Formats: sequence, structure tokens, C-alpha cells
Amino acid sequence: MRLARAFAPPALALAAALAACALPPDGASPPTDQPLSYLDQGWSPALRQQFYYTPQGSHMMPASWFAALERPDGAGRFGDPAYLERFGFLPPDGDGPDAALNPEGYPIGLAVERKADQIGLTCAACHTATVEVNGAPIRIDGAPAHLDFDRFYQALARAVSLTVRDPERLARFTTALGALGALGATDADAARALAAELAAFDRTLAADAVMRRPALDSGFGRVDALTQIVNALAVRDQAEPSNLHPVAAPTSYPALWLTPELDFVQWNPIAASPIARNGGQVLGVFGRTALGPDAGAEAFRSTMLLPELAAMEEWLRQLEPPAWDEARMGVIDRTLAAEGEALVRDSCAGCHTMPPYARTDPADNPFGKSFIRIGRVDFRTVGTDPNYAQSLLTRQIATNATTARLFDGAEVVPAPLFFAGTVAAAVERAMDDADLSPQEKVALNGFRFDPGPDGRPVPTRPPRLTDMKAGPLAGVWATGPYLHNGSVPTIYELLSPVEERRTVFWTGGRALDLERLGYESGEAPGRFRFDTRLPGNGNGGHLYPSGGLTPAERWAIIEYLKTQ
Repeated sequence: MRLARAFAPPALALAAALAACALPPDGASPPTDQPLSYLDQGWSPALRQQFYYTPQGSHMMPASWFAALERPDGAGRFGDPAYLERFGFLPPDGDGPDAALNPEGYPIGLAVERKADQIGLTCAACHTATVEVNGAPIRIDGAPAHLDFDRFYQALARAVSLTVRDPERLARFTTALGALGALGATDADAARALAAELAAFDRTLAADAVMRRPALDSGFGRVDALTQIVNALAVRDQAEPSNLHPVAAPTSYPALWLTPELDFVQWNPIAASPIARNGGQVLGVFGRTALGPDAGAEAFRSTMLLPELAAMEEWLRQLEPPAWDEARMGVIDRTLAAEGEALVRDSCAGCHTMPPYARTDPADNPFGKSFIRIGRVDFRTVGTDPNYAQSLLTRQIATNATTARLFDGAEVVPAPLFFAGTVAAAVERAMDDADLSPQEKVALNGFRFDPGPDGRPVPTRPPRLTDMKAGPLAGVWATGPYLHNGSVPTIYELLSPVEERRTVFWTGGRALDLERLGYESGEAPGRFRFDTRLPGNGNGGHLYPSGGLTPAERWAIIEYLKTQ
């Protein structure tokens, strides 16, 4: 098995990272005994399971090793869904359509790429939610998950490290691999070879865990994805440790419904092409790209699975926003909702598009296509915490012999340019390797092109890099906490003056706050304490309308948002 090369972390940093990731008490909400139900969002059970378990090119670790790995406390298998629930993973739905795709019974969003013997994450890990209403669990597909990605990965690194360093653990690991039929020969030489390979992987994984370890704890439902993606490309894949940047600007996982129709998606809307957007996500969560200075003919080849990513985008086209279930969640006051609609159209619709959605002009697209136009507001104008935008805008990346040729030989380039250029090159290489026609490439890029100066199509670029996304309000009641960094627990507080918003609340609970819209966020065992006074967690800004809203107006808007 060939292991990816990674930079070697300083010994003290590695020791500190491994020592600091001892597991706190179980996180997220404990499982309920009531049966799981589903909202009708246009997906069949079979399609739902395809989304959950179809691999996309994320190579976190050998799948056979993951199956044999013990949890850090030695009390069972690391991949046991009951153990992984503490990090916010959702258990598998059980028997039925998932049996062939997920015979191991892993949680939602952990997928095995069998040809490569690799396990990794899919979009479903961060974009699938189970909420609770009066104790009854309800699945909302495409909703922000409660996953604590950072704590999960640090625990994984610790589990591998302990296995390498503890002879008894290593012996049990070797025995488990043999029982799985994944060891091959079972003599002493084979065991020594496995130990050496696992030790090499441990060094790689530990280095990656140091690179990803957050300076600001994310907690449930957030991750500094953009910094981690750029670190993965600029540090790990380029083998250039000088590019390391602090992981300190976590953002909430956005909802996925409507995304195939939107002109831009990210909180900082910088990527228009859906295949580049999804490919970049894969490369950020354990995908690999040949960006090393000696990549040669392999340059820009990656692990991303193009057909699977294209299929996922088509599945998302069928995903409908969740509808408020009046039978279980409460009857909507239609008179009050009508008052709220008028307020939203006056005060919110200038940024947050509403049905019928504002769309781009098909005359501006070389292929006559039109997309839902998102709202864009300069981060300095909206007044929300600036760390996320500034982290990207102020970052510079050193290139190497392979990547510099993407930027006319420049030795240092802005991080947004590096991100867009390297991901585009990886996507282009994958499409060339698949021998796609020009027409197929255009379609895979979602027709996100503008007329070039010579009349030929050029990829759509963001008009400004200082903007934050104001997305459509469909299903917004199921996407709390709010603002890009998840710093406001309920919509009622978001509509209130900053001084009325809570300074501290707790994330990880799954019970919906049906009154204020969001999740119940009081203190409870296993939940994450969210302190808005920490840099990156600020809950200021988004003060619309400028004159403020009365409490009665806030309740009217909330009633209307239940209809969306």
C-alpha cells in the first residue's frame, strides 16, 4: 500500500496535539427509543442511501484498517456507530436499501471505496440532520449536520497512535485484520511489515491532524472548511509546511437544497462550478492531489471520483426543501404569517431571495442558462464576525515548480487564486483522464461560464471576494444556529438587537425550538459551550431593518418562515 507523503510536524506540536485530544464526555443528543420518520423531500429510500454511502474520493485511511481499529479507550471498535454518535455522526438507518452500499453498518457519511480499500467522508456526513420534535426523531436530508469533525479526527489520530505504540493493541489489531481476511500472510514477517506500514501511516496521519487541529474549537455543526481545504492543497499536497495557516474561522454547514440552482454556494461565494465546488470539498476531506514539486506527468491527478460527484449533483436536484409539519410541529397562524411575509418582502428580500426567485439573465450566459441569484453583502457592511473573510483574503500561498505554472510562474499568490486554480486544474485533469468531450466538460461544470473578451466562454468568477452569501430562506427553520459562523442560536435572536442575543449557549442538541426557530440550546451533558466573545465566534451584525423590529414583528416573520 502506498502512503501519501506529508510534512513532518515539530515534535512538541505533535506531542501537544496527541495529548490534547483525550475525549470529553459523550456529545450530541442521546439516541431516542422512538422510531425515525422522514419528511417528504423528493428522495426515495434508495436514493437517500446512495447519497449517504457513495464514495467520492475521500481517502481518510485504509478501510480494512478502520474496521480493525480500536477506539482510544480500548472499549470497542472505533467505527462502531454507537461510539461515533458522540461526535455527532448519525447511525445507519438499518436494514433495507443501505445493505449493499453499507454492509459494515457505518454511520451516515462514512463511505468505503472498495477498489482502493479506502474509507472517507461524503457530503452526507456534514449535510444530513436528525431533529427531534417532542422526543420523536425526524430526518431532514440536506440540512446542516451536528458533526464535530475536528474532535472526531483528533480522536482517530490518537487511536492510530496508541495502536502503534502499544504492543498489545497492535497484536489485537493484527488479529482483527487477519479475521477480516485483510492481512494476507499471517507469519511473523507479515506482522512486522504491517507494523512498519502502520507506523508510517501514523506519522502521516499525525502530521495531518496537527495541520487540521483548530485554534478555535468548532464544536458541533461547524468546521473551518476553507482553511482546511487550502491547507490540504498548499501544505500537504505541495509538501510545503511554510504555507500552514491557523484553523481558526469555523463556519456552519450550509443546507444543500437548491444548491444545484444557485449561482454561488459558499458562505464566501467564490466557486460557481458545481464540479469544482464538490471536487474541492473532496480534496479538503482527505482527497489527494499530485501537487508536489516533482509531480511530473502525474501533476494535478487526484483521488476525486468524477462520475460519483456528478451523480451526487443530480441527486441534489431532486432534493426539496423540508416543509414544516403542522401535525407534529404546530399549526401555522396564516394571518400572522401573511403579516410576516409583508415584513420580509420589505426588509429581507433585498438580500434573501424569495419565490419566485430572482434569477440571472440567460442572455449573460453563453449557453442561455439561468440560475438563482444569491444575495451578496460585503462582510464589512453586514457587520458579522470578520475572521472568516479576513482569514481567506489576507492569506498568501507559496507555490512550487508544479503549481507556479498555473499562475504565470508566480512564486506567491493570494489564497483565493491558489484555491481556485489548483482545484480547477485537478478537475480538468480528471476530465481529461476520463476523455470527456468539450460539451461534457461544460455540462459537468454546470454551464457556469461567462462570455470572454474574444467571444469564447470563460469560467464564471465572483464579482467580489469581500462578499458574504445571503441565501434563499427556503427551509431556514431547519438550519440553525444562524449567521455564517453559527453564533446566533435562534431566528428570534437574529431578528433582535445584538444586546438581546445570548452571549453563551450550547450546541449539539437535536430538539427543535419550535417557538423561536433553531435548536434548544441550554446547557446539558455532552453539549458544546459556544462563547460568542471569542474571536471568530462574534454574534454581531445583520441588523436589518436599520430601525429594528418590534417583538410583534419578529414573531410575525417567524410565523412566515415556517411556510418556507
